[in-house]
Amino acid sequence: MRKIKIFIAGLAAMAAAATIGGTWAVWTQRLLAKNEYMTSKYSTFLREEFESPEDWLPGEETRKAVWVKNESTIPIIAKITMNQNWVRREDVTAMVVPPEGGAPKEIFLEPRKGEPLPVIFDAEDGRQYAAVLNFNKDGVVVLADKRASEPGLRLDIPEVSSPAEAAGKWLLLSETPNEDGNFTFYYMGEVQPGEETPVLLSSVEMNPQLETTVTGSYTYYEKEESAAGGYKKITVNTVNSKYGYDCCHFTLGVNMQTVQSTKDAVKTIFKSDEVSEYIAGYIAGSGVFDDSASPVKTLYFRERDGVMSYTPYRTSDGRVEEGNWFMSFTNMIPGGVYKDKLNIENGSFKNYRLYMRIIPRAGQTTIQDELLKKIAMKVYFKDKLIYDGDVTGYHYSGSGNEDMQGLVPLGVYRRGSKDEIRVELVLDPDIGLNDDGTYKYADVLTKVDWEFMVQEVRNGGGGNPPGGGGGGGTTPGGPGDNPEPGVEIPDEPVPLDGVTIEDGDVPLSLLPDPEVPLGFMVPQTGDEFPVVPLAVTVVVSLLLMMGFGFLGFGKKKKAEQ
Repeated sequence: MRKIKIFIAGLAAMAAAATIGGTWAVWTQRLLAKNEYMTSKYSTFLREEFESPEDWLPGEETRKAVWVKNESTIPIIAKITMNQNWVRREDVTAMVVPPEGGAPKEIFLEPRKGEPLPVIFDAEDGRQYAAVLNFNKDGVVVLADKRASEPGLRLDIPEVSSPAEAAGKWLLLSETPNEDGNFTFYYMGEVQPGEETPVLLSSVEMNPQLETTVTGSYTYYEKEESAAGGYKKITVNTVNSKYGYDCCHFTLGVNMQTVQSTKDAVKTIFKSDEVSEYIAGYIAGSGVFDDSASPVKTLYFRERDGVMSYTPYRTSDGRVEEGNWFMSFTNMIPGGVYKDKLNIENGSFKNYRLYMRIIPRAGQTTIQDELLKKIAMKVYFKDKLIYDGDVTGYHYSGSGNEDMQGLVPLGVYRRGSKDEIRVELVLDPDIGLNDDGTYKYADVLTKVDWEFMVQEVRNGGGGNPPGGGGGGGTTPGGPGDNPEPGVEIPDEPVPLDGVTIEDGDVPLSLLPDPEVPLGFMVPQTGDEFPVVPLAVTVVVSLLLMMGFGFLGFGKKKKAEQ
């Protein structure tokens, strides 16, 4: 009889020891979904081939080819402006007879050194440009109603009746320069990464009708007794009254401006005009990039064992990080809108309470962490906005939305339950520029993780309560899905102020079945088995049983004596 009592006492000791460790007997499932954001590389170049003549003469042509190359990782829209300038590079003098008569005098001819000459001069058959620009006739057009009114000022390029007819070519905004003397050209299409526009300009020619400043001279003699032979030789210069373009420096200024190919960028950066409005409306992209359909991202509880899994899984190729990937936007542009969606589905016979939180990466550089705060994020769950801040998950609007670096309850998921998390990102359109005009955060890759964790909700029926669909899902459960009496599974997520769950290393424990003593909880499939705590429990229990046995053995021996 005493042996039986001792054995029962030992079992009680083991149960007590197991009860001590009951909170760690079952571990939660955890899963990371990684996210990466990278700003686009923005690099565009104005290409030029130029042969500078040493002594440029009227009628002489020199090569000057101009085009744009896109070495960015995104499509761009290109605009070029051209401006001509003639400047006297040294003073020109001439011997002329003063208007009032008398001996010839040396005078400085206008304009003086450093002063400009007119871009247009009066030729025999009307006004013309002093420098003739030879455009690529296969790649440059002008709208018919934007032709110059004077035939001598037309640029000898084809005309089109609408911007649509200029697709794939440079379109001149107007054949008449604006008030600053500029010609403006738009490339009527997107310049894709690694591609170039057609050549805009091919060469420049000095107008053959130009005359020199000093057109000639004549000599005459005046009587002067002191001179040899009694006459003095006088040479007088003849001067071009319409300006002469010798001793001048000609400059053709070419300025390139490019923007990412989005409607808002074109409207913001380019001055509004008929052509830029057309580009914004019909050529540039919307600036909205939706990645929610390909590939489909799903957080899924498997039917076979209830283990939480995630697709797609990205394998490493030496350049990318391996693992579960949710958002992967690697060509983000200022002002761009980026959308993605994560499906949640319970295909198992178990019920789960689901939580999530955002975990910024440790060890990133300062600029990587700064970029995270430049990306605004809205998170929708069951079509309700639950977060409005940046992608770190910490900064929120203050309107009651959750701080997503803390645990966010997403409700209970029963068999067949389905929901989705939708995300909308916007890269700051006013992202900072470096001193050289490049984007401060261009080509920067930054990352942040989303962690999902679950508690299994125990019920004896092993299935769904009537009505199915947890976490707001609408799919009903299967036949015979009745909960254990007394087990209540709420349909709505538990408010954060009603839940206290530590964020430390201690995992969430499984919600217990009220019919099973806490000390005898058994790990479910897919849960981590607590080997070390269990070993401690066994050792403590054995020591207690040995102690009870020793006491019992001592009492028996004493009785026999």
